[in-house]
Amino acid sequence: MLNTKINVSLNRDLKKKYGIRRFPVVKGDIVKIVSGSRKGEGGKVIGVSHKTKKIAIEGITIAKADGKQVEYYIDHSNLVVTKLDLSIEGRFNKIKEITARRNLPTPEPEKPAESEATPVESEPVDVGESSGETIDLPEDNGDELEEDNSDTEETDDIKEDDDNEN
Repeated sequence: MLNTKINVSLNRDLKKKYGIRRFPVVKGDIVKIVSGSRKGEGGKVIGVSHKTKKIAIEGITIAKADGKQVEYYIDHSNLVVTKLDLSIEGRFNKIKEITARRNLPTPEPEKPAESEATPVESEPVDVGESSGETIDLPEDNGDELEEDNSDTEETDDIKEDDDNEN
């Protein structure tokens, strides 16, 4: 029978905060790679393979032979959790129990991820197309083009002189 939980080490801050060294990883946790060729990279967990005990991280992919990008699964022993997703009620309750047993301050519940995902409202920017305004370009751009043309005209004159001499 497969163990359904894959424990991953917590970083120093979380170890002090919760009083534990390891905690089961789930989708939504933020992890960092601490060893291997991709050391230092990290991101949000997007997949957990309980069969191979490997974890897929957002933004870390590998190219297949046909050029298609697929998730690159990393062994759980090469990862450190930097932020736990406590929006799941059972996980939050488990952390509360652990911190209470160790006489640590109880963590505050996190807001649902939906509130973080809402876009920030911004005022529309008037480009000037609807009002019919025109945008003046700097005169420098035109001068540079004229200079380039004058150089080519001089070379054309030299070529013509060479042709006349023959």
